[in-house]
Amino acid sequence: MTASISETIKKIADSETAKIDIPTKNNQTIRLDCIYKESISPNFFLVFPPKKLPEAIDLEKHCPVSIKHGQTSLTVTAKITAINGDRTLELTAKNSVRPESLREYFRVGANVSITARYDPESMESKIPSWNMDGHTLDMSGSGVLAIFPEDPKSRHKISLQIHLAGNRNPVHCIGHVVRSRRLRRDSYQVAFHFDSINAKDKDSIISYCLREQRNQLRKKVQTAG
Repeated sequence: MTASISETIKKIADSETAKIDIPTKNNQTIRLDCIYKESISPNFFLVFPPKKLPEAIDLEKHCPVSIKHGQTSLTVTAKITAINGDRTLELTAKNSVRPESLREYFRVGANVSITARYDPESMESKIPSWNMDGHTLDMSGSGVLAIFPEDPKSRHKISLQIHLAGNRNPVHCIGHVVRSRRLRRDSYQVAFHFDSINAKDKDSIISYCLREQRNQLRKKVQTAG
């Protein structure tokens, strides 16, 4: 552990908002909002809303944590060292994340087919199941922006099926609506954040985004020439 990361953690104010990608033993990645709490640096705590922590958390893997720091956010890789009850994780910061390692969050323009589906968890749900097809505008390893003919009737636990060009099988994930905006009649722009996606499908999306980024840069160079 270098002194720099320890000193950086010390500068973060207590009770700042944070996000973490929690790895599980069944190769899922669960993104959750939480609150940063001070400890003895480079250790720190993250506190979650009730009943949000997933089961079977993989304590062997490192995970990215983004913590609000002033007007920006600090992203570090950290190791979960303890699970304290059902709402608190204790972690040790390992190192700051270099910008190039954040490629999964870089968005690129992408026009592919996408299907959104919602299935209620119980028969008593006031929101019936629904399913609709659309096409993406851009995407990254953490989310997607798409056009749909209707505004989603629910906002959470939405199954997404994305048909990446060049991939035989679509990728699957669970996400929630970050925002929805009506463009015109029968057209809505909807942004989703991925809450649960397995490692293979996330790698497929990141690889596709990097490939599209290279293609778009090559076309710009050719146009400029």
